[in-house]
Amino acid sequence: MAGRVRIGVRAELTDGRLHPVDADGTPIVVGAVGDRLCAAKNRCPHLGFSLTTGPGGRRFADGQITCPWHNSRFDLATGENLDWATGFAGRAMPRWSRGLIALGRKPSPLTTYPVIVEGEDVFVEL
Repeated sequence: MAGRVRIGVRAELTDGRLHPVDADGTPIVVGAVGDRLCAAKNRCPHLGFSLTTGPGGRRFADGQITCPWHNSRFDLATGENLDWATGFAGRAMPRWSRGLIALGRKPSPLTTYPVIVEGEDVFVEL
């Protein structure tokens, strides 16, 4: 279902951590980047695994989210891919192995969503 979906309260989403939320059946991850909230689909474009659950743990710093499965790194605000399939299960792997880890898939961005804050309520536009 497309449209505006309420995903929470601002005070609960601005603590510097990643927050997995459900937006009418769409898995979303929300995080604060600077003074604004950003949201993306909670699925890595590499293999579709969760960005918030996996062997590498939840990793988010300086507005960048790292996939806990294959270490792909993304800018949460823009979705831009910053590094593609650099490891496995949170561990870095030798540079020569990146092609094997990538499984022939080309670097892709995250799907991002506009975030709207009205008072204390936070919405995403799907």
